[in-house]
Amino acid sequence: MRLLEAFYESTPRAVGFIERKTEIPSYTFNLYGAPKTGKTWLVLDYLSKIPKRRHLYIDMRDLRIDKKLESSEIDAFIESNEIETVVIDHCDNSFSLPKCKQTIVVSEAPYRKNPLLPLLEVGTLDFEEYIAFEKRHIDPEHSFSYYLRTGSLPNMTGVHESILTLRLHENIRSILPTPGDLTVFKYLSYFQGKPVTAHQLYEILKREHKISKDRIYKTLKGFEERRIISWIPKLNQPKAAKRVLFYDFAIPASLHFEKSLMGQLYTIAASKLLKRYHEIVYTDKIDFFDPATNRAILISPFTDQQSSAAKIPRLIDEIDKYEIMDITILTIVNSFEYMFEKVNIKAVPFYEWMLQD
Repeated sequence: MRLLEAFYESTPRAVGFIERKTEIPSYTFNLYGAPKTGKTWLVLDYLSKIPKRRHLYIDMRDLRIDKKLESSEIDAFIESNEIETVVIDHCDNSFSLPKCKQTIVVSEAPYRKNPLLPLLEVGTLDFEEYIAFEKRHIDPEHSFSYYLRTGSLPNMTGVHESILTLRLHENIRSILPTPGDLTVFKYLSYFQGKPVTAHQLYEILKREHKISKDRIYKTLKGFEERRIISWIPKLNQPKAAKRVLFYDFAIPASLHFEKSLMGQLYTIAASKLLKRYHEIVYTDKIDFFDPATNRAILISPFTDQQSSAAKIPRLIDEIDKYEIMDITILTIVNSFEYMFEKVNIKAVPFYEWMLQD
């Protein structure tokens, strides 16, 4: 009870909080998402709008917790203090939820002990949110160049270039504290935005490390559950290699001296598309395809209209096969539009496209 009193009297403050697109509802739910995406800051800002004596914030990673808190103990404290909202931060599936008017479970993987609990996922900063966080107040084109370098985690905005890699590596060590996970992550990072299978990764890793195939599968599954990675499947080929996406595109890039611009741009585009469309896939020649609308997206950073006009005819077999009527080409700065037979071809700079609804 003494520990609960301490939590009750000293809820942390979300100092300097900047609004996100994620809104906290007034009912019981599970706020989940990958590490360092701002989940704690969101709930602390929400609690700041509730009278102090009506809420309780419990951080299960607080080092002062030297024994397992029992939900019955929390229930008694909630009842005696007439608390209406309780937040259980860094919650895992071993913890039973207390009884309260509103309970907010904050976790990385979805809380599975109560499968009926409504879910709300928090992602990294999209480009529009990044601009709000960025303090340099420059034009969107230059902001996008910073976005590419710093990544999409809230704690990276405004970090000076001289310590950028250092901070990114600090994030990696915090997110992946075990050497085994870090090793798998580093090798997987070579494939950002590219097709890869667990078996291919195993074949590469076993040349230099003593590791089992089961360990690879288990580690990748853990990354998925924590939302650290996700996948883009190949159209109509469920057994084909999927393109791997990292929840923050700058972290894998920081692990190598040679940066993969295509991998970063692919991840950025995928992040936006996965929020908008029900199903996004890739094909042999198309980076993104939406089967519901027959729209295609190509990533070609430095293409111009002349080079595009030479490239598009090579896609004619897939254009006909999938009845594609609209192709968007994402570039760094170029924009143009023309018709190829009955297909509308439109090139848009990345920073512009990222700000479109």
